[in-house]
Amino acid sequence: MKKTVMFMLLVMLAVFVGAAMAEDTITVMVPPVSGTYLDDIDVWAAEFMEANPDVKIEVIKTSWEDHNGKLQTMAAAGEAPDIAEVSYSSIGSYVELGVGIEIDKYLDAERLADYDQNALDYMSIEGNVYGLPLYITIQAIGGNKEMLEAAGADIASIQANGWSLDEFMEVIKNGTNENTFGFVFANAGVTASDFLNIFGVSAGMTNAFNDELKYTYTSDNMLKLLEAVEAMTKSGYMPNYGVEAGKRMVMCQTGQAMIFGKAMPLFELNFKRNNAALDANDGTAVADSIKADYAFLPVPTMEGMKESCFGSVDGLIALRNHNTTDEHLKNVVAFLDYLCSGDRAAVVDAPLLLEPVCKSGREAYPKYEETGLDEGNVAAAAREISLVVAPPAGVTAEQSANAKLLMDETIVPKFQALLAGEITAQDAFDAIKAAALEVFDESDCVFGAL
Repeated sequence: MKKTVMFMLLVMLAVFVGAAMAEDTITVMVPPVSGTYLDDIDVWAAEFMEANPDVKIEVIKTSWEDHNGKLQTMAAAGEAPDIAEVSYSSIGSYVELGVGIEIDKYLDAERLADYDQNALDYMSIEGNVYGLPLYITIQAIGGNKEMLEAAGADIASIQANGWSLDEFMEVIKNGTNENTFGFVFANAGVTASDFLNIFGVSAGMTNAFNDELKYTYTSDNMLKLLEAVEAMTKSGYMPNYGVEAGKRMVMCQTGQAMIFGKAMPLFELNFKRNNAALDANDGTAVADSIKADYAFLPVPTMEGMKESCFGSVDGLIALRNHNTTDEHLKNVVAFLDYLCSGDRAAVVDAPLLLEPVCKSGREAYPKYEETGLDEGNVAAAAREISLVVAPPAGVTAEQSANAKLLMDETIVPKFQALLAGEITAQDAFDAIKAAALEVFDESDCVFGAL
């Protein structure tokens, strides 16, 4: 009898151990993509595990401030999460590192076809898909409507037709006083790259590479952009120091700035919520804030340049680590697809005031769509989306990685020094050109005008 019981216990233990060994663990690392994302992903992970009992999901939650650095460190050590949130411009670095995975090899063609091709193009390198998009976001500038009108801005015309850099400079001049900057931008530390990407369209630089795959930040257009920054800081229209990302909108809400960037359509909701909190006097409003209506505005355009808008795609990619096998990747890519499609996509995009970039997400979107928005802002956002210029086809992983290296190690530090008045625009431009020629051949760079 004892032997029979012992045998049964051993069998049960073997079954338990076998089941545990059969369980496939997927790690996913994400920052707060939306206000509720870090809670939502726990729900979605539980749903996926219920439908797939042999899979276990572990979620690593990060802040926007430490997400990229932590991900790069883990990837370099061979310990990358199976799935991670990235901006499209970072994909080349992970491909170059050897940890990027061509997910189109593991995802059914029918499922891949759910996603808009223009959004997939952002997530691709040399024709291979390395991730799935969550959204295409437009990033420009925004401001306090009352202040803008007082400074002479014709908001309706600007939203409908755009404006020149000269017109912009006149408005921010009029909006600057001892208590208020006419213009602020999130440009502290690595966020300086946001200014160069978003405001770079003013000078005709819609990407680090042109259609001929030549590096554009060595062009005369870059010098013109740096000279514009120099003029704004020297005139006092713009701070001569780096503004933290979390401060730029707060400065507008407290009356310390008239126009701020980077700005997105969704910030209309932030202003509405803050106005409601001020009316309720419930202590939840931004400290020292004032009631203000939000205007979403295009980036001004320099003379001779075609108007455009910076668009960025953020999404989720699959990464290789010590535990990666083909069988494991099938589960990873299935969960990746689950997170980026259907109701999940709609839940992410609705509070960002962005339409999903997959068919299944658009079908679910009406259930979550925001209403009661300013018609001028809605029309301006739609117009800006139509002006987005996608990255040129054919950019290699090496080119993408080199461009990011130049941005992080040369362009951003020189831009910070320019803001502070430590160097001139010409000094910064000369340093950028010299650094670019160390990683690109002269024939691979643009010299002169774009």
